[in-house]
Amino acid sequence: MPAALRLSLVHQTVLLLVAAVLIAVTGLGGVVAWNLRSGFSDYLRLQDQAWLQRFAGVAAEAVARQGLAAALDGPPGSLDDLFIAAGPPDPRADFPGQAPPRGGFRRPPPDDGPPAAGPRGEPPPPWRDDPNPPPHRLPPGAQRYAPRLSLVAADGRPLAGRPPAPGADRVEQTIVVDGQVVAIARLEAGPPPTQGVDAAFLARQYRGILLAGLALVALAVAGAWWVGRRWLRPVQEARQAAHRIAEGAFDTRLVPRGSDELAGLAQDINAMAGSLQQLEASRRRWIAELSHEMRTPLAVLRGEVECLIDGLRPLDGAALRSLQDEVSRLTRLVEDFHQLALSDLRALPCSFAPLEAGALLQQAMARFTTRAAAAGLALVCTTPPAPLHASWDRQRIGQLLDNLLENSVRYTNAPGHIHGLLEPAGRDGARLTLDDSAPGVPPASQARLFEPLFRADASRSRQSGGSGLGLAIAQAIVRSHGGRIAAAASPLGGLRIEVVLPLQPQGLR
Repeated sequence: MPAALRLSLVHQTVLLLVAAVLIAVTGLGGVVAWNLRSGFSDYLRLQDQAWLQRFAGVAAEAVARQGLAAALDGPPGSLDDLFIAAGPPDPRADFPGQAPPRGGFRRPPPDDGPPAAGPRGEPPPPWRDDPNPPPHRLPPGAQRYAPRLSLVAADGRPLAGRPPAPGADRVEQTIVVDGQVVAIARLEAGPPPTQGVDAAFLARQYRGILLAGLALVALAVAGAWWVGRRWLRPVQEARQAAHRIAEGAFDTRLVPRGSDELAGLAQDINAMAGSLQQLEASRRRWIAELSHEMRTPLAVLRGEVECLIDGLRPLDGAALRSLQDEVSRLTRLVEDFHQLALSDLRALPCSFAPLEAGALLQQAMARFTTRAAAAGLALVCTTPPAPLHASWDRQRIGQLLDNLLENSVRYTNAPGHIHGLLEPAGRDGARLTLDDSAPGVPPASQARLFEPLFRADASRSRQSGGSGLGLAIAQAIVRSHGGRIAAAASPLGGLRIEVVLPLQPQGLR
């Protein structure tokens, strides 16, 4: 899509909300207008029926007093007294500005033959106005009923009024005198109001519905524009921040506003930038420290080789063993870095198999008994009385124990103590605690012991021969088994390493 035709997020939001509101307002307005017109028609019909009942009651009283012919017969306007007695139905029946029809309620002509033809040959209307009507008028409220009212006798003979058109909607009311139906009053349904109070009322309601709909649409446009602008600003900031982070500016940070999803997005971008910044710093530190760690054995190798070439040192078994020791040290360093690199990419590959955890710890402690005794350290191993069966990678857990014991033996002063404790942790876990005696590690440095190449202080320096990767590899092995490892101060005065592993790791292969 061309850039000129691409809609921004705020424009899409505005159009969506306006379209939704417009559809809702149109549908609701149409239903309300239809319901209003239908309900108003029902209201008018009820008014017609109520007035017709009153008229029938008045007519019945007149027939009872005067007789049927006298009550419902006479010149035009003779039934006006009945209209007056029935009363107006409602003030809305008045039609301001219109002169009410003169002559009152018209009666049908006597049935004495066909009416005379008009001047052009067309038949005259069945009920003609009297050429000399009396100068009286109907009451205002009854004017709307006179043209629609008709009276017939009980036998169907027309008495007065214009008969309703065939099939027209109408209401009927019997005129009863002494329990006998003497006549029937019929009122044809009126046409929809087009003027007067009724029409003004409907027009006023329609205008109100239309104005309310337009106001809602205007409010929807304003609200959609405000919401769109409010959403668009943090999205644009997030987009710009992501672009800067992609270019390497890992110190980019956003200021979260509010507590909605957009604020969560800003926090996630900040967390991502922080992780990338930390990763970049770690990468640079790794490169610097790796080159520094490898420089020492390479310098030793180079010096010894140069001495052999210059003849300063005889090429004997001792010289070859020294070269072999330096090569082995360099090989171990490269292998440790390789394992850490694998742990950064994914969990270390493990081959889980059933084993007895207590026996594995005892074997590891036995491997270090001679070295510990030579260093003036006492090893103590405590295992649970009952076998503790687990499904671990024997080689990886053995390497974990060797690294932890190597760290304790290497950095504990003589005379000292190293205590290894294995115990159940809940129903499906095992806890290994390794304590050593002084020197200890400052609390501020305990959390960083598992960082590659980190050394707490001079008492645990590379002068002791360590590469600074043992605890980092131990942490990678623990994570590959779904466990956790932590460092703390030991009751013996040195360092405590606590490892918690599940007995049956799941989904970690």
